[in-house]
Amino acid sequence: MEKKVTAWIFLLMLVPGISAIADDIPSDLSPFVRLGHLVKLSLYKNPVFDKEHEKIIDKGELSKEEIFQMPLGSGTIISPDGMILTNYHVFQMSERVQFDESRNVLLVAQPVSQTMIVYALQDNDALKPPVPSFIAVPISLDEEHDIALLKITGDQNGGKLPEIVFSHVNIGNPFEMRLNEIIHILGFPAKGGDTITITEGRFLGYYRDQAYFGLDGFIKTNAAMAPGNSGGAAVNKSRYVGIPTAITHPALAGSDLGFIYPVTWALKALVVAVNKHGYSSPLIPLSWLLSEYNTDETRKNAYITGVLISANSNTPVSATVVMARKDRTLEQVNSLHNEVQTIIILNVIQQLYESGITKEEIAQRFQLSQEEVEKILKIKLLDKNIHQDTVQYLNGDFFYTMAFSDEAGFFILSVPRGRDVKLYVLQEGLNPFERDLKIEKGISQNMGTIKLYYR
Repeated sequence: MEKKVTAWIFLLMLVPGISAIADDIPSDLSPFVRLGHLVKLSLYKNPVFDKEHEKIIDKGELSKEEIFQMPLGSGTIISPDGMILTNYHVFQMSERVQFDESRNVLLVAQPVSQTMIVYALQDNDALKPPVPSFIAVPISLDEEHDIALLKITGDQNGGKLPEIVFSHVNIGNPFEMRLNEIIHILGFPAKGGDTITITEGRFLGYYRDQAYFGLDGFIKTNAAMAPGNSGGAAVNKSRYVGIPTAITHPALAGSDLGFIYPVTWALKALVVAVNKHGYSSPLIPLSWLLSEYNTDETRKNAYITGVLISANSNTPVSATVVMARKDRTLEQVNSLHNEVQTIIILNVIQQLYESGITKEEIAQRFQLSQEEVEKILKIKLLDKNIHQDTVQYLNGDFFYTMAFSDEAGFFILSVPRGRDVKLYVLQEGLNPFERDLKIEKGISQNMGTIKLYYR
């Protein structure tokens, strides 16, 4: 269930508008790159803009358009074939709107494509700004973990690359650092100008507070970080241990803190790169994941992958994939799922209302009538009214998990290691498909190709 976010505010660090040195910073800095998009900037005259709700009513008359390169954040090359790890929010640039009331104009910036520009150091000279050197495309996106895995595919103009072995980082265990050890942050914060910026701080432990949903398990540091550092590198003893992602809001009392994703949180994206695309991946040992400091699902779960295809045409199939406990029927799983989704929606709506969102705004957001919203706000959920399976599921017990296969028929699910489960593939027009499966005790398990038959 969604948990209430209290007074703290965290900022994603997007830009607004191997030997070692001192046994801690890699002497080869070329794996640390800047990332940006090719952006279209449009200028509109005489727009109609709702300032109160910051909403465009009418963009107005298009006056001018231009294309330019916009740096957005940082990234790190993690493999010799040019895979880059960064944050999802660095890659996924949304449309940006700026209303200039004095001139009565609207500026709209939006990315031209999903391809990213890679700005790399020349001659490994960290005192010079990196220059546009390559393009990279997304190969695995994990929005839940705020992770994007990119692959360099061409030169700065999209042309074919010669055979290149890219300099890349060595990955380190983010759960073996000792309190107060030195951490260095490498990246391209906007306030640091166009050259790579390296700041030093201390490892202050792991963030623990269930009140701030989604933050549990971050690495804490007092190393200076700013917008633009997102997606870069946190280095301990010359090894890449995490991805700088967020900072506390400057308005909060006390010293500023930075928050870093442990590099192990990129595992899902790496499994997709290997099992779907056939790339090699940096090794993340299972022993790292089993650390008591790892709060992510990877501590207990393995990633299960596979590809669905039509037995008749050998083409990919998009379908719902369910893995469930063997001691529950599919009907019981479906009933549990419906009840869980209902409870989640009820809680979200009630908490939005408690936080000050009006009934009218809630009705519009969830496409409900105001009468339906009022009924939902009056519902009081009691354990005696909820099935025991639902209570246990919401308390973290495994009953089922589900995913949808993508356009290539590929799916990935997170399932507890060592469990006996039943796999179901559900899609209208398909013959029923189910299979018993034993989840191994490794990091991932690839089921290969599953052939499905249409009725």
